[in-house]
Amino acid sequence: MNKPETTLSLPAVTDTLAAFAANLRFQDLPSEVVERTKVLVLDLSGIIIRSQDFDSTLCMKKALHCLEGDRGSIHVMGSKGQWSPQAAAHLAGAAAHSMDFDDTHARAQLHPGAPVIAAAFAAAQMAGCSTQQLLTGIVAGYEVMIRVALGAVSQAHAERGFHPSATVGVFGAAAACGNILGLDATQMAHAFGTALSQSAGTGQFSVNGAWTKRFHVGYAAAGGLTSAVFASQGYTGATQAFEGREGFFNVYSPRPEPELAVQELGQKWEIMESGIKPYPCCRGIHAPLDALAVLQQQHTFTAADVASVRVGMARRSVFVVGAPQERRRNPRNVVDCQFSTHLCMAIALKHRRMGWDDYEPALADPEIFKLMERIDVFEDAECEANFPTAFSAVVEIRLNSGETLRHFQYAPRGEPDDMPTQEAVQQKFMSLADPILGTSTAQALYQTLMQLDADLPIDELFKHCTHLA
Repeated sequence: MNKPETTLSLPAVTDTLAAFAANLRFQDLPSEVVERTKVLVLDLSGIIIRSQDFDSTLCMKKALHCLEGDRGSIHVMGSKGQWSPQAAAHLAGAAAHSMDFDDTHARAQLHPGAPVIAAAFAAAQMAGCSTQQLLTGIVAGYEVMIRVALGAVSQAHAERGFHPSATVGVFGAAAACGNILGLDATQMAHAFGTALSQSAGTGQFSVNGAWTKRFHVGYAAAGGLTSAVFASQGYTGATQAFEGREGFFNVYSPRPEPELAVQELGQKWEIMESGIKPYPCCRGIHAPLDALAVLQQQHTFTAADVASVRVGMARRSVFVVGAPQERRRNPRNVVDCQFSTHLCMAIALKHRRMGWDDYEPALADPEIFKLMERIDVFEDAECEANFPTAFSAVVEIRLNSGETLRHFQYAPRGEPDDMPTQEAVQQKFMSLADPILGTSTAQALYQTLMQLDADLPIDELFKHCTHLA
């Protein structure tokens, strides 16, 4: 007698996350979650503002003008124009990701803020809601986005060639916007089902340093907003968007673990695991830069004293920011720079710093290119064992004298257990916002952002988003 076939019982991820995102209220948020969310919104707002005069942003604005996206009433931080909701979300999301300075969630290998906060800004203005509701929607978006990435097993998903901040970002954006727009649980599930059709973004941008990486994170913000608005008007989306046979987990990941998406939902707040970047480059390069800074503080040497540098990191980090080495030693544009361990380390060796304004000069500096020839990246076993819980790195410097210096950095600065002080966060924001807004407007915006939990009208936030002069 044949045994009956057993059916694998999967958690109802879509409906569970939909109910959570739809029903989340400000009073449900622990105080530490509210405070962390305010800091993350502040951090991302500065990046959006600073990116408004970048070539990629200016090109995007021209394209959106051609598409009549600038015929609306929605503000974007740092931009004097007013946009349609979709255009505003797309523009803000792309700008937020342009510097590679946005927050990261190490275990999920994501930049959750760019798609979630950009979309929430647009939805909040559409709804005319309070800043408390904005914060609540953002938390809902972070939790959904991060948890979907964990359920897909982000590394396996990324190794298929996907860029998780975009592919998963659309669901986080849909959750944030759906919460702000007042979707019920059924509508939120439909929003996820429609967002599934817009889940896109791959790592092919790295071949030529294309602006595509910025584009598709912004596209995720716009897609999530679109999905939530469609659902609000009764438009149906695919059911079981995450766990279904042809849902996100099974199509986009070779080895999903759906149960991780709902584990401790509402008890463990994944937004608290998001860290803030001190350098505008891929997170995989941060621990090497931190390790180098420690060695520079502990020992007296200059770039001219260095015979060679070896940088060890996890296999995935080597793939993203270290290989092929000849390509990483020959960056051709700023996007290449943001993903070159060799270039960033060479800048730090020469200047004892590494910031946004160092990229363009470095591309024209023969000394930087000679330094890159002395830098090698390799896979380190200890770093690999720590990944992705920690983006570890080891840096070994051999001096011309024959002396070898070594430092192991377990995790980069800015992770949740090593968050920057409020003063440091403010300094980062002002350094980004001041050049675009001017000091007085930037300071007024900072004060408003620090009061988002005071239940202000959303207009109070966006009246400070451009230069008032």
